[in-house]
Amino acid sequence: MTTPPRPRAYRSPLRAEKAAETRRAIIAAAAEVFSEQGYAGATMQQVAQRAGVSLESVNKVGTKPELLVKAFQQTYAGEGGWRSIIDQPELLAIMSDEDTERAVGAYAEFIGAANGRSGGIWAAVRAAAMSEERVSAAVAELIALKRSDFLLGHGWYLGRGMADEAAAPEAFAAYLYVLTSQETYDQLVHDWGYSPASYVAWLRAAILAIGPTTSALPGPGHASSTSLV
Repeated sequence: MTTPPRPRAYRSPLRAEKAAETRRAIIAAAAEVFSEQGYAGATMQQVAQRAGVSLESVNKVGTKPELLVKAFQQTYAGEGGWRSIIDQPELLAIMSDEDTERAVGAYAEFIGAANGRSGGIWAAVRAAAMSEERVSAAVAELIALKRSDFLLGHGWYLGRGMADEAAAPEAFAAYLYVLTSQETYDQLVHDWGYSPASYVAWLRAAILAIGPTTSALPGPGHASSTSLV
């Protein structure tokens, strides 16, 4: 006697989309709470209240450190985790623009928008990375991706005659990393009184002048024999 086949479980597309929307709302609420309260001060119950869902629903998305990582990823890079330049159509379009000054201006606007979105939560991520292995690993993964992207950027600037061939690629990449970092954005906008638009103008000018600036910079691991004392 043959066993009749089991009927396939029906999965409602509407229900799946609703679940996805709820998950995105929880992660967005977590980003707000972590930005406002910091990692230590934020609680899962606060996230649940902000999202208008049960604590059980929040716990299903992940543990507190996992939720922080997901919240930062969704704020900074969108859903799906970190993405390289070559996986972002918007950045590829910017890099393919034949007008270099216009491309750099568009890139500065892209970075300004990203840093503007994620400033508060980045501080929470940095603090949590000191004690939470999951968060520390995510930060290390992001920095490794940025290093790779900025080394790719060195080739782009070199090909457009904007990078000094005497500059070590790692030194160039490190310089670009500092210019575009969240910390630099925060220092200029929050400490120095730059408006977000002024920051974009500053970043554009700084990137366009990057070539000669990096020609004498040492790369990582360079030991100088010159005494500073």
